Amino acid sequence: MSSSAFRSLGARVVPLSAAAAATFAAYTLHSSGGTRWTVKLDDTPFELVANQPLKVPRINFAGVPSTITPLVWGNNEYQTLLPDASKRILKAPTFATHLGATPLRDLMIQEKYGAAIDARGDLWMWGAGHDPSGNVNRSLRGKKLKTIAAAPGKVFVLSKDGRLFVVSADRAFQDRGKAPRNWWKKLTTRDPLVDFVRLKADDFRWGEAWQQISVGRHHLLAVTNKGRTFSLPLSNAANTHRQLGTKQVFATVPADPVEAIAESPDLPPESDPRFATKLTEIPALSGIRIAQVAASDRSSFVRTPEGRVLGFGANDFGQIGLGQYSTVAIVPTPVEIQLSKAYPSGTTVKCTAVAAGAQSTLFTVERTDAKLAVPLVDVLSCGNGQSGTLGNALWSSAMFAPQRVKSVSGLQEYSEKTQSLVPLGVYSLSISPSPNTHAFAAINSVQNADAKAVKAGLFGRDVMEWGGNTDYQLGNGKRSSLAVPAYLESPLPRAADKVAEKPDGEVVARLSLHQNTADAFDLEGNLIKRGVRAEETIVAGYSCSVLYNKIVS
Repeated sequence: MSSSAFRSLGARVVPLSAAAAATFAAYTLHSSGGTRWTVKLDDTPFELVANQPLKVPRINFAGVPSTITPLVWGNNEYQTLLPDASKRILKAPTFATHLGATPLRDLMIQEKYGAAIDARGDLWMWGAGHDPSGNVNRSLRGKKLKTIAAAPGKVFVLSKDGRLFVVSADRAFQDRGKAPRNWWKKLTTRDPLVDFVRLKADDFRWGEAWQQISVGRHHLLAVTNKGRTFSLPLSNAANTHRQLGTKQVFATVPADPVEAIAESPDLPPESDPRFATKLTEIPALSGIRIAQVAASDRSSFVRTPEGRVLGFGANDFGQIGLGQYSTVAIVPTPVEIQLSKAYPSGTTVKCTAVAAGAQSTLFTVERTDAKLAVPLVDVLSCGNGQSGTLGNALWSSAMFAPQRVKSVSGLQEYSEKTQSLVPLGVYSLSISPSPNTHAFAAINSVQNADAKAVKAGLFGRDVMEWGGNTDYQLGNGKRSSLAVPAYLESPLPRAADKVAEKPDGEVVARLSLHQNTADAFDLEGNLIKRGVRAEETIVAGYSCSVLYNKIVS
């Protein structure tokens, strides 16, 4: 184990006789309950003994994983999962002890770097694309951040009070442009530590603030608390397919290499936080209140509070979802997506969420008709399905008409309380931005359970996975992709998890996402707050996956 895992203990020596005072250590690991399973530091699978949980100490020293420690698996070529460069692929879920055992506000993994926000609202970054040394570094601080949108070369972060900031993903660029601070700022604010830019729009109204953001490969979408939608270019390739929703045109790179080098900026546009600093309202959406924005590689989507969805940008794989007779490669202006065409006539459809990644799109919808007493929840997919991302048992290169992902659609369970079948919703969808796209769906299997039992972590949300798996990002120990959603075996089996039996008779527990309470630290091991409410969250990163505890309070 590397010495960095114990860096929070400094040079202090803790004698064995002081074990009872471990709670006063700088970086203790908090256990959310008395029942825990044995853990491993490598990527070998767990051995499950059904209904025989083991007792472990409630307090451990730094470097010893707990159920709060993030689990990672998949591609580690740029040390985005572990600082060990010799481990290029993690075939099974592995503890990321360098990230500590603490709940986080947000966590994202891009191709060459990772980023997280701690309970205080400070941004932390790691990975070869950020710092070749492999260290976890505090980046932007003092802004009370809550949400990350990770682009290939820039990190966009949204604060609790609706301010939007951007920093370069490269630590060398963060340090180079740091502005000096006057004496008043030194007295009244925390040092942000790095160069950053606060992004604004020209015509902001009184009381208007940024509410939600989503980033593609070269563009950013943002919506305000007034429902207005804006876009921002990240490089010269930001509007190649009209994904900005505007008619902006950017200079292209000269074909002559000598001329290209002569005209190249000091900082590449993809990494320059000052390439564009003012967002532009999308003209076609002016006057339309938007509740959510979603950006994929070269496409854009917006959802209204009433459940209507509009899309624009690249449609070469059918990722906009306009239908089998609308196979245009570029949709230059926002067009409504008729999701009701996936159902018989008379069915009412309302979209509740959109998840977009690479060249694939997922829609969570509620459908009702004359035969249904209550709405059922479906997931629709369209776009590139060569990696199985469509979840429809096909490996289609293009799907222009949204179709149901049957394994996660129309789910119901029997309720003892109502003595009837009740629908199960989709709590969240996570889709990877990598070309070899995979996805996770968290099924809201606790919505009819006892609230106190859910809060105590006795019940959890089931997880289903599908899509690309060439880098073992599905975490099932295999390399074959999945075109049909399947349950993920739990890397931390608990007695409360649902138990299933494999065809060969082996008994396994499938992954469920639980709520818990834990102490929150920063990534240097300093205590921030005790007793923070959190819930396990699974994220589809760039050819990898992460399971961590997300702060909900």
